[in-house]
Amino acid sequence: MQVRYPIWLKIFLGGLLPTLALIAAALLYHQNLNSLGQSAGQILSQNYKSIKAAEQARKTIEETRNLLLEQMSRNQPPVLAVSDTLDLLKSPLNTCKENITEKGERELIERIMLDYDHYEKTLQLFSHADKGIWNSQSFGYLLKHSAMLIQGLDTLVGINEAAMERADRETQHLAGQTQRSGAFLFSAAILTILVLSSFFSYRIARPIMALARSLSAAKEGSGEYPQLEVRSNDEVGFLTGAFNRLFKRLEHHDHYRDDILATEKEKVRRAEEAKGRFIADISHQLKTPMTSLAMSVSLLYERGEDIGSEKRTRLFETARDDCLRLSALINELVDVSRLEAMALPRPKETIDVSKLIGESLAPLLKQAEEKQIKLEFDAPPDLPPITIDSFRFPWVITNLVGNALRHTEKFGTVSLKVRKKGSRFYFECIDTGSGIDPRYLPQIFDRYKQFSEREKCGTIGLGLAIVRDIIEQHNGDIQVESHLGKGTKFIFWVPNPTEETL
Repeated sequence: MQVRYPIWLKIFLGGLLPTLALIAAALLYHQNLNSLGQSAGQILSQNYKSIKAAEQARKTIEETRNLLLEQMSRNQPPVLAVSDTLDLLKSPLNTCKENITEKGERELIERIMLDYDHYEKTLQLFSHADKGIWNSQSFGYLLKHSAMLIQGLDTLVGINEAAMERADRETQHLAGQTQRSGAFLFSAAILTILVLSSFFSYRIARPIMALARSLSAAKEGSGEYPQLEVRSNDEVGFLTGAFNRLFKRLEHHDHYRDDILATEKEKVRRAEEAKGRFIADISHQLKTPMTSLAMSVSLLYERGEDIGSEKRTRLFETARDDCLRLSALINELVDVSRLEAMALPRPKETIDVSKLIGESLAPLLKQAEEKQIKLEFDAPPDLPPITIDSFRFPWVITNLVGNALRHTEKFGTVSLKVRKKGSRFYFECIDTGSGIDPRYLPQIFDRYKQFSEREKCGTIGLGLAIVRDIIEQHNGDIQVESHLGKGTKFIFWVPNPTEETL
């Protein structure tokens, strides 16, 4: 299934619109504040320049007036740098003239400049007058025009100060209005974000919740699973399709599991039946040698002296054979407990193969010598160590070689070969014995399976079952080849776990 509208794209688009609205509100709010700041700053700057220039001009006029009054009061001749004084006065007056911003300010500046002209002409008289002589009329005109200039400058300062106060009130009003509009814009943006987030969250979460409810209704192992409706082409739809495919596989798995359970139940039932038959057979097989042994021992005990040597020898041989048969049956019964314990896992260790097989064959050497059977072991000298269960694996060697010795006639040969191919160790147990009937080969590894060859040997058929279980526990396999009168070959292999993990 192809994802056409991924969830990340929906989330991105859902967050993009509120973000754009918030950015637009922030930009508009910033623009209003910037315009307000620039306008107020420009007005206040021009007013401040006018006030500063007017105060500077007023200071120059007052200093000039005070200087002349001081010289007159001391009866000193008038000494004044007229050109410098006029330059100091004319510069701030020009600044005021260039920063006209308020209503009525232009007319006031024109009147101030007219008073300045009269002031300049009057002040020029002091530069042409004779030193040491005061002209009271000229000085009176100077004081008059100085007062008029100061009055005009004070009025100019008042106009600009009033303008600054008015600008401050307007700025505060506009700032409050901008703040309220900004709060409205941001509130609208936040509300929009909440609404859109809630809407998109619901749209995204709704199919997920529907999927979760459908999944919670599915019961594991029921064999019947729901087919969920794919409602979208995003990741949720893809996940829904994946769950549908998973449910299909679970349904097939449950059916397959039920078939396996039915098969295993049938195997258990058959095993129980075979076990019941085995108990009956073992009871019969134990009864026969026990009865024969009891009779032989009773005859030897009661009439041993009256029985001839030849008959007494036959009785001893019969008793010995019965004891051997009972011993074999008891050993097979012990194998039952071994077989049940095979399911418990055991730790593995890395050991030398040749040493392991040598220790496993040691108990069988005397049996081979007694039957005059040649027991051979063939393994390459550079055979690497193997990682196995060193407690159970020797049972495989001992059982296979022991069976081979049991079914091989005098002067026969039993050989055990070991080879390594890849990551596997291959073992071959070959004998020149009587062989196995082809009819029994498919059942040779079954538990409690009785057939004539085993009955003749007094066994109940657990040794090879144990051998197969041990090899399978090592993740290996075993096969058998046999021909009547020509011997038997058991071939099995086990992997080396150390090499398989590399």
